[in-house]
Amino acid sequence: MALKTTLLGHLVREPLVHFTLLAALLFVLLSGPDAPEAVPDDNRIMISAAEVDRLAVAWTQRWQRPPNEDELAGMVREAVREQVLYREAMALGLDRDDVVIRRHLRQKYEFVTQDLAYDRDPDETTLRAYYDAQPDRYAQSAQVSFSHILFSTDRRGAAAEADAAQALADLQSATGPEAADLLGDATSLSPGFEKISAVEVEAMFGPDFAASLLRQEAGRWSDPIPSGYGLHLVWVSERISGGPIAFETVRQRVKDDWVYKQRVAANEAIFLKLLDRYEVVIEPPASAGQDVGDGS
Repeated sequence: MALKTTLLGHLVREPLVHFTLLAALLFVLLSGPDAPEAVPDDNRIMISAAEVDRLAVAWTQRWQRPPNEDELAGMVREAVREQVLYREAMALGLDRDDVVIRRHLRQKYEFVTQDLAYDRDPDETTLRAYYDAQPDRYAQSAQVSFSHILFSTDRRGAAAEADAAQALADLQSATGPEAADLLGDATSLSPGFEKISAVEVEAMFGPDFAASLLRQEAGRWSDPIPSGYGLHLVWVSERISGGPIAFETVRQRVKDDWVYKQRVAANEAIFLKLLDRYEVVIEPPASAGQDVGDGS
């Protein structure tokens, strides 16, 4: 008896069995007697004139010409096919427990409710208060343009420092960064960077290098600056100080950020209100009990 129960349970879980049963159900539905002439309203598919016009407009936008009779008829047939198969799939419950459909419906619901949740323009005082409360968000990072010559400690070892010092002495009369292409070690790094932010410099070369670079005087070769790659001689050609961006410059961005924040808060309030209609039960995973047992 136990063997039969186990076999039955195995068959119930087999996807092939599910598809076989579904195919049998479809066969029964499609091989039945012809439907009566009177079609129930629920089974009536209406392709409105407005929908036909929409199909024609979509075709025209894509192909830059209106569809001919056959092309338009083909689009209408596809619209009917979509409706028939959609309704039959829904009738068979094929939408249930489908993660993709569930997420798509969630996105559609949130899209529909987001404009209902919050839809008013903030006044100037509100926007300025929001701007003032987040100075770091509406500030420009310091930027620098520079060229560099690398002396790799991996390749040169202890000699890298002396080689960098000698190169610096040879460059004392330099009036530009052109020597960056001729001296030092070959590297995958670019020999020069234009208006790169301090954050990007830090990510690429490390925080100590970035801090030293931003202190360098423009228009001359620097003393060797260490990084994870080795020692660098650096020529700073331009440095732009960071700081707050004027409210008038970022007003639209401030407004967009404020509206987005209000919509998120309003949508969360709607969700919490909807959640009150449901009782949520979360069962612990089966493995949790097993883990506890194994650890005892």
